[in-house]
Amino acid sequence: MFNAHAFEIGGPKGVFQPAKLFADFGSLVTTVITLLTTVAGVVAIIFIIIGGIKIVTASGDMKKIQAAQGTILYAIIGLAVTILAFVILQIVQYFFGANVAIT
Repeated sequence: MFNAHAFEIGGPKGVFQPAKLFADFGSLVTTVITLLTTVAGVVAIIFIIIGGIKIVTASGDMKKIQAAQGTILYAIIGLAVTILAFVILQIVQYFFGANVAIT
């Protein structure tokens, strides 16, 4: 016969506590901004590659080429906005003395 309670259930040390992942609100913001910046950069690069593939496979069709150029243009604009947001964050951090380390 097996006892369902034959093993030790984790106490306070064994329980996952997501609230303790971040020391304070600033570290949460830092993590979120880092994640979003990374994702935005990767997505922009992927769309630039997709636009390049669309241009190569357009076979001279001007509508397809223009659509692909639009894809590349908007991806570059998105990448520029992401970089600009990062720079603005760094400037605000410098002037207000916030300690938001983005690595």
